[in-house]
Amino acid sequence: MESRRGAVWFVIRPFALADSPLDFVVAVGFVLLLFVIFVVEILTPGAVVAAFAVLPLAVAMWTLSGRSAALVMGAVAVLFAAAGLIESTNRLTLLFIAIPALALGAIVRLYAANVPRATVVRLVPPDEYGQPIVALTRRELEVARLAASAYTAAEIGHRLHIGERTVESHIATTYLKLGITSRSELIRMASRLG
Repeated sequence: MESRRGAVWFVIRPFALADSPLDFVVAVGFVLLLFVIFVVEILTPGAVVAAFAVLPLAVAMWTLSGRSAALVMGAVAVLFAAAGLIESTNRLTLLFIAIPALALGAIVRLYAANVPRATVVRLVPPDEYGQPIVALTRRELEVARLAASAYTAAEIGHRLHIGERTVESHIATTYLKLGITSRSELIRMASRLG
């Protein structure tokens, strides 16, 4: 959750269920949901309901472990093939939906695997004012503490053995995550930075 001028964002981290006992259960749930979508597709030959498979497929590719994601992707491929065999009149339409859907699933999976871990938003309980605070990375917290202690970017860089531009980047990211716009606000928040 990120607060910036009243806007609140919730981001599910990639592979959020990968190490969870719910991973396989959720994968089976997605497969059942996809099965229902394709049953409705077959029962309504005049409508193309199969396009609704894109959302559960994308969510599964983002949140599940490799094995469970492969199960869901395989189920989508099999169900699209089965629907194409059963609905001969909509075969071309189903093909035009299946190819982008499967490609989107693969793209979401590749993107999830390559998201830098530092940009993943972690939730922290609200502060005493009820404002949600987004957890800072270890390095952002180090830079923020020194910045709140009135060190310049050059001094922080020298102290942490990083470049001045890197320090400025960490400070900018910290401002975004904390929903502040100035060093004076950061100094006022110093006690909450630990």
